Amino acid sequence: MLNHNIRKNPKNPVLITVPHSGSFYPKLFKKYLKLDLDKIRKIEDYQSDKLIKLIKKENVDIIIAKCSRAVVDLNRSRKSIDNDMFNGTVIIDQQDEKKMISYGLGVFPKIIDNKSIFKTKLPISYSKNMLKEYYDPFHKSLSKQLEFLLKKFGFCYHFDLHTMPSKALKHFKIKPDIVLGNNFGKSSSENLIYAIKNRFEKFGLKVEINNPYAGGYITRQYGNPLVGIETIQIEINRSLYMDETNLKIHKIDYLQKVFSEIFNNFGHSQREAAE
Repeated sequence: MLNHNIRKNPKNPVLITVPHSGSFYPKLFKKYLKLDLDKIRKIEDYQSDKLIKLIKKENVDIIIAKCSRAVVDLNRSRKSIDNDMFNGTVIIDQQDEKKMISYGLGVFPKIIDNKSIFKTKLPISYSKNMLKEYYDPFHKSLSKQLEFLLKKFGFCYHFDLHTMPSKALKHFKIKPDIVLGNNFGKSSSENLIYAIKNRFEKFGLKVEINNPYAGGYITRQYGNPLVGIETIQIEINRSLYMDETNLKIHKIDYLQKVFSEIFNNFGHSQREAAE
């Protein structure tokens, strides 16, 4: 359940992942569903994969998840499981991301807009099936490609693409268009994140760093500049390219141009230039 653009002979160590644009809902998920699917779809990073449509395939590796984040959230730890959702104990050892679980936003989301997603508790087999089918393939593919790029080039740049609801930015006097997250300097160098910030700003976009999003599980798990892997989460204000209420795309052309200009010109010497 992935869309891949994995280059056989990459000319640079650049990888983009899009974990939350998926709109596939398996029958097993629908079987236990309480809410209307229209309400569930509000959680998607709606068609965010289209933002990178104009990036040439020879310039980046791309991994896009097809399954919805409402089914399995790939930006959570595999151990971020709420046992209360199931007819038994799924995870015996220490849970991860307990705060997110308390919000109903673990690897298996259970609440959207303060409403329960499911009409009943789920069988333990549900968790095993969903992790095997949708979670593991994404993370195995991501890990494999990062290792390949790191071995080939000695370093790699990983950009994890997301979108954010404009209402989540209401405390800003001027809402940012882009939020870049590097786990407060732990998942990428300051040189790289400011280089990317400058590139977006050249297109007239307002950019924040680590505010209000510093990066999720993917950023924290894979970004490690000390070994040569630099991961930056990119959040796009949804109001820039879509009607958030009716889930319709509009004025996406400009952002597509921005991403193509940035990543079609992301050369092998970028690390040297950034340092």
